[in-house]
Amino acid sequence: MLKRLYSIFIEKRKGARWLPFLFILLSHISFGQMNLSGKSGLMYIPDALEVSDGMFSLGYNYNPVNYGLRSKGSNPERTLFANLTVVPRLDISFSLLQIISTNENKVKEALGDRQLDIRYLLMKEKEKWPSIAIALSTPFTIDAAMLTQVIVATKQFKLSENVGLEATAGYGSPYFLYRSEDNLTNSNIFSNMKWQKKSEYKFNNGYLTGPFGGVKLDYQKKAGLMAEWDSQKLNLGAYGIIGKRWTVQAGLLNFDQVMFGSSFAVDLFKPTRKIEKLYE
Repeated sequence: MLKRLYSIFIEKRKGARWLPFLFILLSHISFGQMNLSGKSGLMYIPDALEVSDGMFSLGYNYNPVNYGLRSKGSNPERTLFANLTVVPRLDISFSLLQIISTNENKVKEALGDRQLDIRYLLMKEKEKWPSIAIALSTPFTIDAAMLTQVIVATKQFKLSENVGLEATAGYGSPYFLYRSEDNLTNSNIFSNMKWQKKSEYKFNNGYLTGPFGGVKLDYQKKAGLMAEWDSQKLNLGAYGIIGKRWTVQAGLLNFDQVMFGSSFAVDLFKPTRKIEKLYE
């Protein structure tokens, strides 16, 4: 992907009118919404949909106080994320999980939980078979409450010319590999690795631990309704596309509290028609 991007840049630069190439970042959208941790998915759960090479997304999600992953019942949280499909089948997401300070519970912290995840498509969707993917948090982090270690499958169905249905099911591992906080002085990122049971970890929040699943009903890939079981609770939600680049979504968690989010997606390899005209 990087070679393709570099070759495009050099070609435009030689034409002495390469500056508009920068506006490629304002092009094409991916017609999907992102889950809490910044992966293609519903509200909490990821899916196994194929994402085109070169797709880049930035986004924000709000997680309400009753379902905080680090501070349940104390403070709401926000997630800031970036996701890039590096090569076909493989995308990488970087997320920050931050506690939101309130008048009742003041919080002072630095960046928050930093997490790097990968999602790899093991099998593309076929006529009779779903797409299958694994999503894994890298084990280099020391302190994270949104760890993801799952295998997930998604199947798409066309109900009519304009209406489609996506069904997703998966399983989250009750164990994960991480860096122990013991004796980290002068250690490298591969040292002090150990297996940890999530229920015995300090963030015993049950996030994506055990079976999960969901369905999404969409109209022309521009708006839709969602329902999911995130391994802990039932969530209902909806999403919509604004201006061909901006996705907004909201959900009702456990019929109790509202979460919401937004993401902006661009295809780094598909410039807008206006940009293309500059070089015709």
